[in-house]
Order: sequence, then structure tokens, then C-alpha cells
Amino acid sequence: MNKPKKLKREYINFKINKRYHKLGKCNLPFGFYNKRKDKFEWVNYVKYHDNTTGYNNNTYLMDALSDICKVDLTYHYNIKNKSTDKNYQSHSHDFDSVLKELYFYPESFNIPNEYKNNYSTQELNLINEMQKYLLFIELKDFQNSKEYNLIEKKCEKIFAKEKINLIDKIKIAYLSKRSQKINYQNRLVRCHNKRQEKYQDYGHLIFSLEKIENIINNQQDFLIHYSPFLKNDNDYSSTIGNKYLIKDEDFNILGSIEIIENKIIKFKNLEQILGKKVNNLQSYKNEVKQNAMKLDENFNDESLIIFEKIKMLEKF
Repeated sequence: MNKPKKLKREYINFKINKRYHKLGKCNLPFGFYNKRKDKFEWVNYVKYHDNTTGYNNNTYLMDALSDICKVDLTYHYNIKNKSTDKNYQSHSHDFDSVLKELYFYPESFNIPNEYKNNYSTQELNLINEMQKYLLFIELKDFQNSKEYNLIEKKCEKIFAKEKINLIDKIKIAYLSKRSQKINYQNRLVRCHNKRQEKYQDYGHLIFSLEKIENIINNQQDFLIHYSPFLKNDNDYSSTIGNKYLIKDEDFNILGSIEIIENKIIKFKNLEQILGKKVNNLQSYKNEVKQNAMKLDENFNDESLIIFEKIKMLEKF
């Protein structure tokens, strides 16, 4: 390390050491609230390869422990290369970074079958459901603008020179600042999504494909819910006017509905409420009872259930 860089590193370390000096030489991560940054950190005292010492800080405990235990997670995935427009394989060492790639490249992001064992079932389901929603709101893969790419090419030409003079350095500084501003604006524009504005207040409900088809084809215009905490009408907050996106068990969004009427009834009165709305009423009642008993083994004919009448809004 040359002398100017070493002096700069020592100055930075001095400022950091002053912030964390009360922690002493704690060589394991300590939970620390950084008032200057207004954030919580995991901090530990370390010795660097150049024999300098200082404090290491991480937002996530996983990152702090990974440095200490010399172990790491690896998540493989494919995304589209911005310059070649072809998919390529990449990886991240934490799940949040995977979600960042999914967010910026929802169209091209995919996990090859041979690497799905990198992920838990829960993580795969979360990625699948998030990706399908991002595509539903028509979020596209992030692409640099033509203006940004033009600036990048200008910088590449300067860096390709055998000798970079003072004027070149000034140009690079200007172009770098300009490219950062353009990149910031491009990302901000992407975050103003019209479909998200429309559906942001919609809840999400997952049903079997058969039930969704019945709803879409107007063969079922109601929903039944049970809550073990529901003791009387006062325990229930009205959902009239609430809108929902309905998904199948593979998280495909197939339609939207609105609650137009609801009431609290006893389970034993379900038959007179439904009338001829269900072909095999006894089978349907048994299904409702079985699902309710998974939540409350004391469920019986006197138990209260929520009956909601629905209106189909859209079919996708």
C-alpha cells in the first residue's frame, strides 16, 4: 500500500475507532446503535492483512459471523447481461442480494434446476410468488438509458489511453458524476409503477384452481372464514369494500374480487344462508368444518363463522 493510501486508511480508521472506542477490542460481533448513521450494526475489532487494526461493521449478523467463521452461503441464479442481452449465471452470498437481482431483473431471473438445492422450499416459494407479482404489475428488467451508455463509452475511451492527463481526469470526474445522476433518475422512474398504484391496496388470497374457476364463472359468489378468536360480532371488523387478487396454488394471479356484503353466523345456520349456492352442500360443510378444526379443535355447530358475499371484478 502506498503512503497516501495508507494515510487515508489510517485517517478513516481513526474516525471509526473514535465512534466505537467504548466497545474496546471486542473480537466478536456486538450489537451497536450508530447514532450518526441512525442504524443498528454488528461491530467487531479486527486485524487487517496490512497489519493495521480497526472496527468492522455489518448491517446483518450473518455477514459478521461469516467473516469470523469463514463460512458463507451461496445462491446461484441466471439473469440477463445488460451489454450482451444474453442470460448468464451469477450468484450471491445472502438472500437479500438474490431478491435485489430478482427485483431489477424480474423478466429474465431464473434459478437453474441443478441449483435449486441452494434454496429452501420456503425461499423458492417466496421467489416464485414475488416474481409472478412483479411480472403482473408489468415491471421490466432494468436497462441503462442510451444517455448513460453513451457516457460509459466516453469513459472507456479515456481509460483506453496510454497516458491519462489532468484534463482527462477532470472529464472522468464530470462524466462519473453525470452517469450517477442519470442512473439515479432511471431507477427512480422505474419505481413509479401505474399497475402497482392500482393494486397496492388489494389483499392477496390463494385458492385451489377449482375454486377460482367457480368464482370466475360466477358459480360461487361467497367466501367462508373462521377465526378461533371470533366470539361475537364486536370482534369482527367489516371487510365490505375490500378488494383482493386471487391466486392459484402456483401463485398465478387469475382474477380480482371485491367484498360487497358480510355477516357473522353460526355454523349450524350455514345451510339456510347458502341455500342452493353449493351443489353438494353436506360435502362443502364438512370441508369448512375440517379446515376450522385445524385452527380450533373445539369447533362445533354453535361456533361463529364469517360469510362474505363477493363480486368478480377482473379476470386475468
